[in-house]
Amino acid sequence: MSESLAVSAGAGKQEKVGITQDHYQPAVVSVGIVLYEWNEAVRQRVQRLGTHFGNSGIKLQLLTHSDLVRHDDKAKHLQGVIFQLPPDGDSPLARRFELIFRHCQQSLLVDCGVAAAFTLVEDNNCSNIELAMQVSFASHGAQCHWLGLDYSAADSVAFQSWCEGIAMSVRQSVNKTATLAA
Repeated sequence: MSESLAVSAGAGKQEKVGITQDHYQPAVVSVGIVLYEWNEAVRQRVQRLGTHFGNSGIKLQLLTHSDLVRHDDKAKHLQGVIFQLPPDGDSPLARRFELIFRHCQQSLLVDCGVAAAFTLVEDNNCSNIELAMQVSFASHGAQCHWLGLDYSAADSVAFQSWCEGIAMSVRQSVNKTATLAA
């Protein structure tokens, strides 16, 4: 058999080689939310965040002062963190937040890809911009993407967009570290 006939005869028997791409997804993607008080307005925000995160495959981990001070296991290995900021910068709660945040910011933000904050607007319509700036600076120092401060109502379109943006950013930061197999 000639060489050209052998090549053409063998061509029909060749199998196509396919390449598949598999993205590694961590089993659990967690975002911590640091809470300093619990009331109906906070509950509504946490519930809305939990809904958006759950739909994106993200676990919401509630953290308290005690969890941060004790360096509890649930405060470690978070892909994102959201801080509830006290609305009044002169309150004892705001001073307590500053002390605890200064103490634990490096350990809390070290593994995070995303950070954000929300506050509840009181009657004077002022939010605590100073504390938000401290969290923003610490996030940038830890190479953590700062997504801003939200102070809108839990049922508003702005808050819903903020929640969706955080979920999408967390997913993107996790996917950046995903491996590509061929």
